[in-house]
Amino acid sequence: AGPAGPSSSNAQQNSWKRLWQTSVPAKVRMFLWRLSRHSLPTNDVRMHRRMADSASCGLCGAPDSWRHSLIECTASRCTWALSDSDLVQQIMEISEPSAKQWMFTLIETLSQQKFTLFAVTLWAIWSARRKAIHEGIFQSPQSTHAFVNRFIAELEIVGTVNSRVG
Repeated sequence: AGPAGPSSSNAQQNSWKRLWQTSVPAKVRMFLWRLSRHSLPTNDVRMHRRMADSASCGLCGAPDSWRHSLIECTASRCTWALSDSDLVQQIMEISEPSAKQWMFTLIETLSQQKFTLFAVTLWAIWSARRKAIHEGIFQSPQSTHAFVNRFIAELEIVGTVNSRVG
């Protein structure tokens, strides 16, 4: 490994550590892990595994991918449009093709609070997409955004209770 070997491996270890220490429920951390491992069942992944007939997005018909599903699809873009504009700008500025590198860049540049908002919003967008595609239950971007805000507020309440107890 060249001169970048050890330091980049340390940086990656630190990013994994920060990811696993993010103050969100395990199901959200597991979602982030699956995203970083390129194992979310987007249609491009499903087609590659011969589990789908098409690599098109189940909502808009565009070519599907992790980036499309979570950021670029009209449904996702509408939810992000309601979110913190500084966060959205940082997310959009990173055009990293690897989901893991994209997330690791964000975990290093965002505050813990903004990374938590980012993580919960990604997870909520993914959950809303799955409900729409598999159950035919469509929720508005406003209701996804409201869910994220309630979820974050509950995490903050639980966090203050836990920090007082601990």
